[in-house]
Amino acid sequence: MDHPIKNILLGVIAVLTVILIGSRFMKKDEGNVSNSASSAEEVVITGPLSNKDLRFDGYYSNQVGQLLYLVRFFPEGRVVTVNGTTERASDLPKFLVRETKGNPGIGLHNVPVSVEGDSLVFITHPEKGEIEYRGAVVSGSMVRFIRHSHITGTRQLMEYVFYPDGTVPLQQDSAKVVQPS
Repeated sequence: MDHPIKNILLGVIAVLTVILIGSRFMKKDEGNVSNSASSAEEVVITGPLSNKDLRFDGYYSNQVGQLLYLVRFFPEGRVVTVNGTTERASDLPKFLVRETKGNPGIGLHNVPVSVEGDSLVFITHPEKGEIEYRGAVVSGSMVRFIRHSHITGTRQLMEYVFYPDGTVPLQQDSAKVVQPS
């Protein structure tokens, strides 16, 4: 008599085991479906700079002599800038992250960008004054600014060329002094 009970218990255990294993496979498959669906979706970028033809998957660079000026825009309306020499070109892009606190002593700034019509405007505050950048997006691969130093009074036309993440800016001098207006 205890033989049929033993068989029934073994059968129940086998059925429960199959259900348990099957449910684990179903959960893994559901996870894979949602992961593949989310990776196939396009990331939607929103914010005041999202419709300005800027690229957010890299940075823009300008060179004046041996000095490099790098800027990276973020769609929520911020820009991170860093200055350095061509000798340190490969080190500079790592500073261009959203979380940068800034360090005016080394030319590192994280500041808001204003949109005024078709123009982008931002101001950095080095140790002794301020520098105003006023310009526009020329294309997805270039932005152009008049850089006005309120410290020295000079104005420069600066054309920043886009570099995707993981690349180092080429060395080419591209700034021009412009007359004050």
